[in-house]
Amino acid sequence: MSYNIGDLIIGEVTNVKPYALFLTFENGGQGLLHISEISNAYIRDIEKFGTRGDKMKVKVIAIDPDNNFLRLSLKQVPAEEAYTTHSNSNRQAPQVYEGDFAPLEKKLPQWKAETLEKIQGEKEDEIDIK
Repeated sequence: MSYNIGDLIIGEVTNVKPYALFLTFENGGQGLLHISEISNAYIRDIEKFGTRGDKMKVKVIAIDPDNNFLRLSLKQVPAEEAYTTHSNSNRQAPQVYEGDFAPLEKKLPQWKAETLEKIQGEKEDEIDIK
């Protein structure tokens, strides 16, 4: 297999599971696009992102050296380079937005600060009561 980590490649969806899309590539290579690497937003129906026969550009994020199986990411493909065709011509690729589903890493500092303020306020209330 001639792929390297970081390569952007086009593959065809060959199998769909509730947790992942399986792709094959022109050189016979295979890979897995896990649901967590499709979008930062909640995904209710993975088939909105790909069904059998769809072609999509993905990024290689890991390679299993024992069997040359690729681990792939769609969300790491730059928007200007994204490429997806659906076999069902009536369906379009879904619009992905982060909205309130910002990654936990971004939200965690805010949640910590709010919780610490709440705890501090409760402690002050206890002191005032005594």
